[in-house]
Amino acid sequence: MKKVICFIVYLLLLTPLYAEMTPDDISYCTEDYPPYNFSENGVPSGFATEILLKMFEKLNLKKTIKDIRILPWARGYNDVQKKSNVCLFTMTKTPERVKEHGFRWVGPIISTGSVLFAKKNKKIKVSSIEDIKKYRVCAIRDDVAEQLIVKQGYPMNNVDRTANPVSIIKKILKDRCSLWAYGKIAGQWVLSKNDFNTDEFEIVHQLSENQFLYYAFNKQTPDSVIEPLQKSFDELKAEGVVDQIISKYLK
Repeated sequence: MKKVICFIVYLLLLTPLYAEMTPDDISYCTEDYPPYNFSENGVPSGFATEILLKMFEKLNLKKTIKDIRILPWARGYNDVQKKSNVCLFTMTKTPERVKEHGFRWVGPIISTGSVLFAKKNKKIKVSSIEDIKKYRVCAIRDDVAEQLIVKQGYPMNNVDRTANPVSIIKKILKDRCSLWAYGKIAGQWVLSKNDFNTDEFEIVHQLSENQFLYYAFNKQTPDSVIEPLQKSFDELKAEGVVDQIISKYLK
């Protein structure tokens, strides 16, 4: 009898492991990457965050804004690669990320492009990767802009890697770094919202354009998670809700 009871307890302990995963079982994390997603007085904000919350509502999930964690990008990027129950947003969908990590995707949320910013008074001219190699480049660790310049031939060990765009801007202003690789919209937002003089900066090179941002999931995330989230996103898009939310931030 004792063996039977132990076996039943064993089966009960195993059941959650084999139960079908749902969107409520996912750990949702993001970074400070305004206006897409960022912390506002300690609370997750940004249009990708608002859209995700609408998806939660549409699916009647238990998840709320309190369940969204804001992490340094490199940490979140590491987590979504290694943990089967993690969603990281927003992430640019690139062929390398699809091939190397097998991420699963919900979206697309919006198209984007990565650029190189510089101080205007430096009068930096860039037309090729050889031109970029003449300068010290700052970038967010594991960000798509960093990955783009390295893919194009810029030495990884020459990249000044950090977790905070504001610290990069300060380095640029102090001439400790010459170029800032980052998203065009996000970079302009960070400059304007942190009381920097936007007239001191200019875009000197386009690294990419027409790339799309998504909610990214670990490659082992099952369809029972991806399909309802994608369906809810598609419905919000068709209803005009997605565009309405985005327009509030990109006026």
